Amino acid sequence: MNHQTGKNSKLSRDLGIPSLFSIAAGAMISSGLFVLPALAFTVAGPGVIFSYLIAAILVIPTMFSKAELATAMPRAGGTYYFIDRSLGPLAGTLSGLAAWFSLSVKTAFAFVGLGIFMEFLSPEINGRLFAMISCVIFTALNLRGAGHAGKTQIVL
Repeated sequence: MNHQTGKNSKLSRDLGIPSLFSIAAGAMISSGLFVLPALAFTVAGPGVIFSYLIAAILVIPTMFSKAELATAMPRAGGTYYFIDRSLGPLAGTLSGLAAWFSLSVKTAFAFVGLGIFMEFLSPEINGRLFAMISCVIFTALNLRGAGHAGKTQIVL
C-alpha cells in the first residue's frame, strides 16, 4: 500500500472490478433498502415509486460528473481532491469534513437498522449490542485495507 502524501500521491490499486462493484452497490443500497422504503411509503403512499424515480433522474448528472472527474484525475481523495483542485484548499477541506460527517452518520444509522432488523428476526438478540459488535468488526476490517474490505463485500 502506498502511504505517500501530497500532490504526487497515487492510488493504491487494491481493488478489482468485482470488489469495486460490490463496495459501490453496498454503499448505495446499504440498510436503506430495508428501512427507508417503508418510511417513505408512510409519507408518500403509492407516490413513493414516482419519488424514487425523480430522485434517480436527479442523481444522474452528478453520477456522470463524478465518473468524468475520476477518469480525468485518478488520484486518492475523490471528491475532496476534485474540490481542492477547482475551488481551493479551504473548500476542499470543508467538503472532506462534510463527507466524513455524512458517512459517519449514515454508517451509524446503518448499524442501528441492522440491530433492529436482527431483533425482528430473533427477539432474543440484543439489537444495540449486535450493532456495536458489528461496528467494531467492520471498523477492524476496514483498517486492514480496501482489499480485505472488498473481498468481504463480495461475500456479503
